[in-house]
Amino acid sequence: MHPLVRLAGVVALLGVLGGLCVHYDAVAPSQSPYPEPEELVTDYDAHVGERTLLFGTVRRVDAGADRATVRVDSAAGRFEMTVTGFAERVRPGGVVQVYGTLRADRTIDASAVAVVNPAGGSKGYKYAVSAVGALFAVALFLRRWRVDRGSLAFEARADEREVSRDG
Repeated sequence: MHPLVRLAGVVALLGVLGGLCVHYDAVAPSQSPYPEPEELVTDYDAHVGERTLLFGTVRRVDAGADRATVRVDSAAGRFEMTVTGFAERVRPGGVVQVYGTLRADRTIDASAVAVVNPAGGSKGYKYAVSAVGALFAVALFLRRWRVDRGSLAFEARADEREVSRDG
């Protein structure tokens, strides 16, 4: 295939991908049935009584009262929510997903709480495990393939054991 045809194909595919990204950004807020955290920062009282889905960092857990305080981050700023019906085992610094009904005074009656990270250190562990996995995948790939610097392409490595059996 001619290099200019390949280049035109790549440019066309990148253009389509860019268009899809712009389209998604334009319509994503209207596709969610829940108020966005930015809306809760600017006009919380307009959404009292609505159901919502929030992600937050646990600040404090009141185990005896089945309550917790979570910090929600958004593009418009941070705010704290009191979650009632909170029965999960999470330390401060952990991240939770809360689904429930918004009440006055920045309170949410939780129908469901899912623990994303049980503690603040969980995020570091996940990144470390992902990095080790990525290094393993790259090492396995480079064991079978090599970079040909002349043509800037990957080539399969010749296995010396297979060559010695055939010759």
